[in-house]
Amino acid sequence: MLVSDRPLPHVVKRVEFYRDQRLFMLVYGGEEESNELMHYEVPENMTYPVEKSPNVIIYSLFPNQEPLGYTVPLVKVGELF
Repeated sequence: MLVSDRPLPHVVKRVEFYRDQRLFMLVYGGEEESNELMHYEVPENMTYPVEKSPNVIIYSLFPNQEPLGYTVPLVKVGELF
């Protein structure tokens, strides 16, 4: 589960997990929006649960709306250690 304490620029289309750096990239659905690399490395002991999961639950806020929760695919990029 990824929780945002600030509004995201757009709805997330998928999340990519870069195995070599243990970082997530948020890929947005809007063509005009750029992707966002999360600069917080996943602790090594949490990589196994990430590898097992096919999806990620996104919970975020949007301006003037109720909080929104939805599921998106989790794409693993790179070699499996």
